[in-house]
Amino acid sequence: MKLCMYFSKKPYKVFLEFGGFDQSDVLIKKSKARFLKPAFTVVRDRDSKCFLLFIRGAISVKERLTAATGADIPFHHVVAKDGCVSNLVLGYAHCGMATAARWIANQAIPCLSKAVKQFPDHRITIIGHSMGASIAALLTYILRENDKLLSSTCIAFGPAACMTWDLAESGKDFITTIVNRNDVVPSLGRVSTAKLRTEVMASSWVHELREQIQQTRFLGFVNRSVSFVRSHVPFVSDPKSKVVDVDMLQPPTSEAETRSSEDVNCVAKKRSTLVCWSCSSARKRTIDPAKHTRYITNQTDVDVKTEKNDTGAADAELVSISFGELNLEPLDSEDTDKEDIKSPLKSSSEGQVRESLTNKQMEPSSSSPSEDPLQLYPPGRILHMVALPAAEEPNTSEQGSREEVVTLYQTPRHLYSKIRLGRSMVGEHYMPKYIRTMELLIEKLAKEDMDSDQLDLL
Repeated sequence: MKLCMYFSKKPYKVFLEFGGFDQSDVLIKKSKARFLKPAFTVVRDRDSKCFLLFIRGAISVKERLTAATGADIPFHHVVAKDGCVSNLVLGYAHCGMATAARWIANQAIPCLSKAVKQFPDHRITIIGHSMGASIAALLTYILRENDKLLSSTCIAFGPAACMTWDLAESGKDFITTIVNRNDVVPSLGRVSTAKLRTEVMASSWVHELREQIQQTRFLGFVNRSVSFVRSHVPFVSDPKSKVVDVDMLQPPTSEAETRSSEDVNCVAKKRSTLVCWSCSSARKRTIDPAKHTRYITNQTDVDVKTEKNDTGAADAELVSISFGELNLEPLDSEDTDKEDIKSPLKSSSEGQVRESLTNKQMEPSSSSPSEDPLQLYPPGRILHMVALPAAEEPNTSEQGSREEVVTLYQTPRHLYSKIRLGRSMVGEHYMPKYIRTMELLIEKLAKEDMDSDQLDLL
């Protein structure tokens, strides 16, 4: 894992120095990644007698585009024995990762075949993290179809869901998947994401329905209020009158003043409007319309302008609100309001609406090849590192917080068909977190070995 991290994050010289490799040990070096062509390298490890093939994960933009090419394509694995086909595993795989694996195979098979022929006692181990781990697993299937490369095995750290069930099960003998704690990437896929979305929407539907009912009641109240205003205010009930006149709010005056006030009325709006006259002043004064100046426009919407009094003591503002903008319709009677309010409740109950939504979204598409063909899983045998709180001992209670105990479980594959949310599900996918958890696990296993040796001596 450290070698994989150094290859992904450090310069290539630092990677060689850390692994104790020479330039003569480098078989292939592809440090620059391109779309559907990830960075990888092949080195010879003389100590373990292995050819190590490292594949970098999705670090650059082009590598992320490879991971984003998430269509499912047919991917078959032919199991050969004694030169004859003994088994054929059919399935589907992630398009971008399968294409990248085939590209690496075309680059590496000639070199690896020659190296294995030169060093027949060496094995081939393919290592990767994240997207690189998924590509490594698919590449292992391809290499093992070659008679000269049957010794190929894979160690995948936190691989993404990249293949269907049958393919993943067929690789248990030569692919080992390591998952760290709450890492979400091994269960992340299109189908699992759709399932999570369906569950979230189904759980929040009742709340949305209640909000819709409350909104309907509010609109009904507004409609009744508007009907009341239209029936009591003359300039609102009269469709020909569009803007409130100042004199309508004042006691009747002489005919000359009335005629002058009629000349300054604002006209022209095609839709019915609700006009409110808001006047903020320190004192209540009688407003003389002769002292005001109004600008009349023939546009569709009436322009609202602020008018000032010569004395400067009061400010008047005319506000126009359109019924069309509020999406309100005048009501003929209160019975129609009650029917509009009760209609969403009469159509179906909350439980029926919730059930119908869930069934509709969970229904598989007719274009799918089978009942659940696009559900992808992590490959091979899955070993999951789980951190448990250590048991508190009486003599260590004063030392502070309890330490974690890391254990290793071989987990069933179906657990990774569903996304499980957690606070650390993203952070625990990174390589330093994997290294830290594995160090704790190695320390625990070493301690258990020492304890068992002491018991044997006793």
